[in-house]
Amino acid sequence: MYDLCAIGDALVDFIPAPQYTPDKPVYQCEVGGTVANALTAGSKLGLSTLFVGKIGDDCMGQLIRNKMISHGVSMEGCVVDPIHFTTQTFVSLGENGERSFSFARRFGADIWLEESDLPMERILQSSMVGFSGMCMTDEPIRSATWKLLRAVRAKEIPIVLDVNYRYNLWKNEEEAISAMRETLSYAALYKSSEEEAYLLAGVEDLQEAAEKIADYGCRIVIITLGGQGSYYYVNGESGHIPSYKVEAIDTTGAGDSFFAGLLYQIKQRGGIENISAGDYPEILKFANAAGALAATKRGGVNGAPFLNEIEEFIKQYSQTHSVNNFKVQYKEEMK
Repeated sequence: MYDLCAIGDALVDFIPAPQYTPDKPVYQCEVGGTVANALTAGSKLGLSTLFVGKIGDDCMGQLIRNKMISHGVSMEGCVVDPIHFTTQTFVSLGENGERSFSFARRFGADIWLEESDLPMERILQSSMVGFSGMCMTDEPIRSATWKLLRAVRAKEIPIVLDVNYRYNLWKNEEEAISAMRETLSYAALYKSSEEEAYLLAGVEDLQEAAEKIADYGCRIVIITLGGQGSYYYVNGESGHIPSYKVEAIDTTGAGDSFFAGLLYQIKQRGGIENISAGDYPEILKFANAAGALAATKRGGVNGAPFLNEIEEFIKQYSQTHSVNNFKVQYKEEMK
């Protein structure tokens, strides 16, 4: 049995190298992708993880496979595509390590995952199953994901969703909103950025957006707030957990490490069904630390911290900062 199985993208990120200049754009290649990052980050924390997705039969695909296996991710659900190349992303870094993406994906292998590729027996042996909005942009991976979601829900296995909206991968915003809203009733746990929550909810008030998302059927709503930390809405209770202040180098994968930290803490506490709203401040304190540490290194997979690094970071941070009283209502904190 796996602690976490996830379907979706494993790709290569080309990120600006330290010697990068506008006149001499030098890039370094790193393993990335929402699902690859999250599974590897989870494996680094001690979760048993299974990847379900497609890579190309090329050197980039082999790099992904070797890197994920080296960190303990099971690649038994990984299909090698002899026709399509491994999906690639070019990352631009702005101030404070914030990033934007340009995708080489139209003929990228990840979107060509088919229903017949799914290792359903192994998937249904998982404690949690994850997917992202990247699974809904194109066929045939969209149909494969729907097959997985229906089968997993029928077995009453908790489903977790990372929205990960990339506007340049959709035909238009309306299509993206419609497709992702349709998945919300399947997700026991929802995670997105503040901007993504506003997009799906159709409102620009955090509490109201969380309530609307919960109304679609998501029991647990987690919203990341960048440098402001994170927010939870569970069974009518909500709270804002402040961030850790770090010097960000590259935020690629920081949200994925946050997500892995969140799911690790949930697993450690007995699973989604056994956790109350009152547990989420401590859970998000850990997840915030995982995301913050990831932003201090380059690359999504390489930047994901190990368990001992997070624990030591929280310990040292608490000695010089006030992090004990961290359960604060968002609206009060942000006035």
